[in-house]
Amino acid sequence: MKYINKAQAKKITGLSYLGGINTSAKIAKSGLKGEMTYIVYLAPANLSGFEVCPGRSPECTAACLHASGQNKMNQDGRIDRARIAKTKLLFEHREFFMAWLVDEIRAAKKKAEKNGMSFSVRFNGTSDVSPEILKINGQCVLDLFKDVQWYDYTKVANRFTKLSKYSNYDLTYSYSGYNWEECKNVLDNKVGRVAMVFAKKLPSTYLGYEVIDGDDSDIRYKDNKGVIVGLKFKRVRAKIDLEKNKFIVG
Repeated sequence: MKYINKAQAKKITGLSYLGGINTSAKIAKSGLKGEMTYIVYLAPANLSGFEVCPGRSPECTAACLHASGQNKMNQDGRIDRARIAKTKLLFEHREFFMAWLVDEIRAAKKKAEKNGMSFSVRFNGTSDVSPEILKINGQCVLDLFKDVQWYDYTKVANRFTKLSKYSNYDLTYSYSGYNWEECKNVLDNKVGRVAMVFAKKLPSTYLGYEVIDGDDSDIRYKDNKGVIVGLKFKRVRAKIDLEKNKFIVG
């Protein structure tokens, strides 16, 4: 497939878009703070046949936000099918996907500038893909959009060193239930912050580390490093045993 424009891409794929602006409740809160965020939601884990969440645990897979919010209420599978299609497009038709992605980001950036808002990109809304695979004409998108702030959550610890060469890319490490030592390393060395899901009310500290409210907005790159980003557990389709799920802190 050869990408021509967004209208043609929508017609031949049946998809309405790859990503959107402020498309979740939490990211919409960023909009109230003057931030416009372009975000992509892929099919998580290996739901599409392609693994996009290295470092995931069975517990975080079960409690994934992919099945929360609008998709929790969606019973016809439409959102699942669209996210699977996008993920397959990324891996099976990379050049087409990338041309479309860049086109959407440019349009979103232009819209943010027109509205006098800050602009950021979070590619991994429900995935953990390295941005280094996101290349067009051999150039990584982080270099193509050097004037854009990119950010993600990840469970891949070595990305903090591997991707540190990109000054416009910010990472928040995610607790999986099994990677506390890696979390401590991120916190103690203040190379980033650590996102943790709490079953109940957020504490002010956890194991000696400051806990901030991560649900206030999604603008993680503005948070201090060396802190825990507390996220309240969101209900998903599956029944989750909060006492047995190691991903969720009691």
